Amino acid sequence: MKTHKTDITVHWGDCDPAVIVYYPNYFHWFDASTVNLFAAVGLALQDLYLKENLAGIPILDAGAKFIRPSRFQDVITVESGVEYWRQSSFRIKHTIYNDSEVAVEGHEVRAWVRVDEDHPNGMRAFSVPNYVRERFDDS
Repeated sequence: MKTHKTDITVHWGDCDPAVIVYYPNYFHWFDASTVNLFAAVGLALQDLYLKENLAGIPILDAGAKFIRPSRFQDVITVESGVEYWRQSSFRIKHTIYNDSEVAVEGHEVRAWVRVDEDHPNGMRAFSVPNYVRERFDDS
């Protein structure tokens, strides 16, 4: 699995009154790291939106296991990679390290959704193109 690492400095506003990261911020960082992961393999999402007529890659499921806290001014590293592909969805694994120790393990399951004006809500899931999957191959 190809992975990409994103370093983040924890700011005061990222923390709760106990001065540890307020948990929803991890999901914000997962999302940003997904964008960075695609860009790292040469697939800028803004370009894919145009080329593939994407309506988005919405989250179908997300979760996290919080192992140790991160605090104000810590520099954390989010390592992200596509764990597996389904026909029209994929799962991204995120591991957050703080001082080389695992602090959070998380995931997002996302769908490959295109504009489809014939569909009642104007969009629907389609198969993820092979050329997209191939960019994430280790070979």
